[in-house]
Amino acid sequence: MPHITGIITAAGFSNRMGTLKALLPWNGTTMISHQIHILKSSGCNEIIVVVGFKSEEIIEEINDQDVKIVENHDYSYGRASSIKTAVNHSNLETECFVILGVDQPRDTEIISFLINSHLKSGFLITSPRHLGKGGHPILISSKIRDELLNIDEETLGLKNIFEKYRDNGINKVEISNPLVRLDLNEFQDYKIAYDEFGM
Repeated sequence: MPHITGIITAAGFSNRMGTLKALLPWNGTTMISHQIHILKSSGCNEIIVVVGFKSEEIIEEINDQDVKIVENHDYSYGRASSIKTAVNHSNLETECFVILGVDQPRDTEIISFLINSHLKSGFLITSPRHLGKGGHPILISSKIRDELLNIDEETLGLKNIFEKYRDNGINKVEISNPLVRLDLNEFQDYKIAYDEFGM
């Protein structure tokens, strides 16, 4: 069985949300615990949670959940630093990284489908789409681990890698479920999404 590493970035300030996103209620638990459960049940052998802002509160929530918790001391510089921190702490045997923000709740069906599609495709990157628009998580082959370790905000993080492989290295997967596009930045967004997907 291939080794799959799930990465949850949960280090940010949650400024626009006004409260810590990771601890918001979702599907009978918290957002962060939901994400961990979904990645585990979808086939990820290793889950890495990157914490930063108010890390103690998140660690207290997930400390007993058999995940690798790593602290990003540079979280104020942006999400690229969290992705690099996770990749740097990942198992060297991993075949691909499933990269998901704590504010992008998904379900097992979506993640499992994307992992299977990625492994069968042979592409370096798998990008889910809904009605032609990009979604999450992004799956990236460990063959370009070194490139992931060199991303930064100045070079637009993952966008720079996407541009490099746009013509022949991306497996674009159409997903009918609109959940694949959900990205919760403001509390109003969260309330609407909770009523539709999170109860």
